Amino acid sequence: MSHFISFIRIPALAIRQHLRPLPQLGVLEEDRLRMHVWPHDIDFNLHMNNARYLSVMDYGRTHLLARTRLLGHIVHARWKPMVGAVWMTYRRSLPLFSSFWLSSRLICWDERWFYLEQTFTGHRGLAAMGWVKGILRDENGNVKPQQVLERVAPGIVSPPMPEAIAVWNELTREKLLGGTSII
Repeated sequence: MSHFISFIRIPALAIRQHLRPLPQLGVLEEDRLRMHVWPHDIDFNLHMNNARYLSVMDYGRTHLLARTRLLGHIVHARWKPMVGAVWMTYRRSLPLFSSFWLSSRLICWDERWFYLEQTFTGHRGLAAMGWVKGILRDENGNVKPQQVLERVAPGIVSPPMPEAIAVWNELTREKLLGGTSII
């Protein structure tokens, strides 16, 4: 049951989008989904398990791609979406059977990466927030984000990269190059 979102819900969304498209959003608009915490989402504390947040975020990003009309282009071109890094902050629990909103939005992009923000908001306020650094690949390697976005928003320009995202990006690079260790 733990892979329901990955193996059933995401492909079902792609099929639904082909048959009866969701209302369209601009590539820089926020997508909001109302969801619930089900028994297969929880841990021994009876709240959503930290790993489930990432799985739910996968679905949220796919939903955003569908609403911005990018999903069809990605499927048609056989591009493979891949996550390069995720930064999560957990603030409040989402208890069993509670409802919450998942908001997903594209913050900016550079020559290689898309940068997205995803937030979980329950009835008590912000529950968690994550940044995701993602890429699309084909058989020749990485696909430039600008090339992808031009398919649905010709002439679009990335908003400036927020300083916090730039710092996170640099820390990620440093970590991968064997930089400083916290331990």
